Amino acid sequence: MAINTKTQRYLKRKLATTAVSIGLCLAIIQPAVAAIEIDEDDFGPSYETMAVDTIVGKPLQLVTAVAGTAAYLVSLPFSLIGGNADQAQQKLFVEPWDAMGRCLGCTVAEDNYYKSQAVNNHVIRIVVDQPSEILINTNDYVVVTP
Repeated sequence: MAINTKTQRYLKRKLATTAVSIGLCLAIIQPAVAAIEIDEDDFGPSYETMAVDTIVGKPLQLVTAVAGTAAYLVSLPFSLIGGNADQAQQKLFVEPWDAMGRCLGCTVAEDNYYKSQAVNNHVIRIVVDQPSEILINTNDYVVVTP
């Protein structure tokens, strides 16, 4: 049973229209899914993420940090010639070692949250509207975090 050319073009057009429609719907829905509020009771690393980070994550981060340091040292003469030694240092040396300092099992967002909650005697914290807050440093610096 053969399908004629007009029917094939019609079916291809319908399939393409359906695919584009589904793609647009998913693109529209995606920001709504990303805006879900964080449940503070369930926030933070779980047992599973801590175990996986201990067994797999941290050793791989250590290997990455050591390899990045070696790559930075090898690329340093070329970076100096090219004038981007600071960028190479940031990407190959600083960022991998900073990742090693992240709390066990935490995502970047969780780690940033925990570090922002650390007590600092030189900062006055005023909560305006959860989770927005105003931080006033005793050195007269004002930082507003939305």
